[in-house]
Amino acid sequence: MSGIPALPAGYAIRAARPDEVPRLIAVETAAARLFADHGYPALADEPPRTPKAFARFTAGTSVLVAESRDATPAGFVVGGDVGGYFYLMELSVDPAHGRRGLGTALVLAALGAARRLAYRDAALSTFRAVPFNAPFYGKLGFSELEPAHAPPALLARFKREMPPGVEASARVLMVRRTGA
Repeated sequence: MSGIPALPAGYAIRAARPDEVPRLIAVETAAARLFADHGYPALADEPPRTPKAFARFTAGTSVLVAESRDATPAGFVVGGDVGGYFYLMELSVDPAHGRRGLGTALVLAALGAARRLAYRDAALSTFRAVPFNAPFYGKLGFSELEPAHAPPALLARFKREMPPGVEASARVLMVRRTGA
């Protein structure tokens, strides 16, 4: 799992720009709607983040975008340090651009950034049974880490990311080597 797979024609991955926050929020909102079809309608109905909340969420992180031919972000990934792990905080792809390999390319690009920053391990928390969550990350080399065996910082993040009303058993903490 090294390198970035070939992207579909017309797409590129690059660092996000501050002026793109409204578009990234729109991508996040569109992607969240997919959860309604997988048993989590409350996630799909959450109001979008405000630009200020998005800026707070991404402060001190690495944000990469997959841009379409017209330079408009079609997806993004946010990663940053959590207890010495490069933690993937969010991956969102606009469903209009889905099923083209953008999510895979964004995750692998984020892992490449983690390697360049000398992180040995990456981590994330996600839904266990949603097809574009744990099964997707499993195909990219992530494996489950039982919360009881997680370092304190990862466990705290896992608990903090637990959506209200969601059973803990529906979520999973996952880790993998970055390849560094």
